[in-house]
Amino acid sequence: MLGQSLPSISVRRPYLAVVLNLLIIVAGVAAINGVEVRELPDVDRPIVTVRANYPGGSPETIDAEITAKVEAAVARVNGITEVRSSSEEGNFRIRTVFRPSVDLIDAANDVREAVARVQRELPDGVEDLFVVKADADSDPIVRLAVASDKLAIEDVTRRVETDLVPELTSIEGVADVQIFGDRQRVLRVAVDPMRLAAYRLSVTDVVS
Repeated sequence: MLGQSLPSISVRRPYLAVVLNLLIIVAGVAAINGVEVRELPDVDRPIVTVRANYPGGSPETIDAEITAKVEAAVARVNGITEVRSSSEEGNFRIRTVFRPSVDLIDAANDVREAVARVQRELPDGVEDLFVVKADADSDPIVRLAVASDKLAIEDVTRRVETDLVPELTSIEGVADVQIFGDRQRVLRVAVDPMRLAAYRLSVTDVVS
């Protein structure tokens, strides 16, 4: 009966019909603005990465002597939901994912302590052992180019590693500093077997 009387009411009292429609529109706008709908919530999962270099090491050697030991130590940290490791030629990487409720700084400190406990068990040739904390959706926001018309590229690389990288890493909010295009100093030694035999030396002695 009410549905059948609405047209007649609207005809007899047009202002009432306009007010009712305005109330419906206002209620709808208030509902849209008041109710938060998030189909893809922005959830940052705390992620901590451990990486290091082992020059000259094969993937099999690195996995057995380094990655397995570090991964076993890191896996004991509380709050971890996922651990992934990869061993490549001359380096390895371990990626640990924590529960969203875990604080990223605390997670990084726990991983750093776990790595420190097994660091003495690793081979002597392990270099650049880093523990990096980063959000799941973090991206680089600053890119710096370093050039010099007086220094060689090896010297520029050394200056960046010793002077610039520590300063950038110490800034609050910086998770990692990556260097691209760097070149390490290389020393090539030409060995004369006859001279070595005269001095009763071997190639191992020269390396030492």
